Amino acid sequence: MPRPKRARKIFTLPLIKGFKPFGNQGKQTETLSMLLEEYEAIKLADYNHFTQEQAAEKMNVSRPTFTRIYDSARKVIAQAFVEGKAIVIEGGNFSLNQNLSDNSNRKQPLIEFGKGGFCICLKCDIRVKHENGVPCRTAACPGCGNQMMRENSFDHFNLKNNKGDL
Repeated sequence: MPRPKRARKIFTLPLIKGFKPFGNQGKQTETLSMLLEEYEAIKLADYNHFTQEQAAEKMNVSRPTFTRIYDSARKVIAQAFVEGKAIVIEGGNFSLNQNLSDNSNRKQPLIEFGKGGFCICLKCDIRVKHENGVPCRTAACPGCGNQMMRENSFDHFNLKNNKGDL
């Protein structure tokens, strides 16, 4: 039996959901998925200029694991750049420790993402077990037909913060 994956630490969610190529106005482009831990690896190594050892320590993984995550992120970026594909940043196996209240010292509990989890309908609050490899946003709610969203995802957090609890 393989050892279970340790959740990678993510400290902030990205400010964006992804990227679209310039020059394909009106054309539907194929999308590639970048995991949130891959985004964090690119941010730590290339934007914050941490060494791989420092970044691995911050993400709570070994240095070789960090290198694999980082290489995977670079391959997604290269493929999107060369083939003109959009990138959607979502999912992964990570824990998030983010202070969501502006004037409070209370920390949000760690939220685990990964293979499990649920897709949620914001209209009728139906939760459906997440199917691995299938983005929640491509599924329709079995109750009302509305688009589903990954529970505790970037969008779900934003909606909770802006409109109260769902």
